[in-house]
Amino acid sequence: MRGLGVPAYLSYSVAGGSTRAGQPLTEAFAVAAEADEVIAVGVNCCAPQDADGAVRSAARLTGKPVVVYPNSGESWDAGARAWRGSTAFDAERVAAWAADGAALIGGCCRVGPEAIAAVAAALGR
Repeated sequence: MRGLGVPAYLSYSVAGGSTRAGQPLTEAFAVAAEADEVIAVGVNCCAPQDADGAVRSAARLTGKPVVVYPNSGESWDAGARAWRGSTAFDAERVAAWAADGAALIGGCCRVGPEAIAAVAAALGR
């Protein structure tokens, strides 16, 4: 992206403290911090609890606006062909992401209109 002059944001899918490819988040976000074309960084398509630390790291390591749009927190059980667990996507978590530097907050898999309305309400919008 360097040298193209096209603004973009960079978002990783994460698990724990690393990208799904196994790269430590400190290294992954360092790439974004060095590129002027990258105007925001964040995480997507991950469990909400994995987004918690990632939002803080992205803000601290890059100084750029943070994007976060995780899934509901449920897991797909391929054998049973059903979703398992409960949602971990809630208003308290959304408020914490905003306080930690998230400027763009949304949802991915299994985050529906009701949850997005709760995001807007939690952010006073």
